[in-house]
Amino acid sequence: MFNAAFWWAIAGLALMISEFAVPGLILFFFGIGALATALLTWLFPLSMEWQITVFIIISLASLFGLRRLLKPVFMGRTSGEPEQSGELSQLVGSHGEVTVKIEPGKTGRILLNGATWKAVSNDPVSAGTTVEVTEQHNLTLTVKPITQ
Repeated sequence: MFNAAFWWAIAGLALMISEFAVPGLILFFFGIGALATALLTWLFPLSMEWQITVFIIISLASLFGLRRLLKPVFMGRTSGEPEQSGELSQLVGSHGEVTVKIEPGKTGRILLNGATWKAVSNDPVSAGTTVEVTEQHNLTLTVKPITQ
């Protein structure tokens, strides 16, 4: 009742959906290979040997050719990586107001751009003091008091 193209398409969709359960962005590309094999099998009468060959070639080509490009999109960033661009890196040089006292070696809080941030400083800084952001590491800002 169902031909080989149907089963390749089902296998391709199953592999792509399985990617959600198994991290690593590997099964997705085998799903691409299975869907491509389904399309080619539907368009051309391929023997089982050719179907398997097409599946392996397209799966591996997409895995090695596209994974490097798509992995950052699907996997995101890990929290240990320093932010190199974007909104967070633009905080350096910004001015904020201390809301919770900052002592050397302890974390305080500052109000910056309408949000509160964890902050550390080499100098003691009392609440209400205006500070400048000198560094940013993940979600903790290093600040120094602005002398007027």
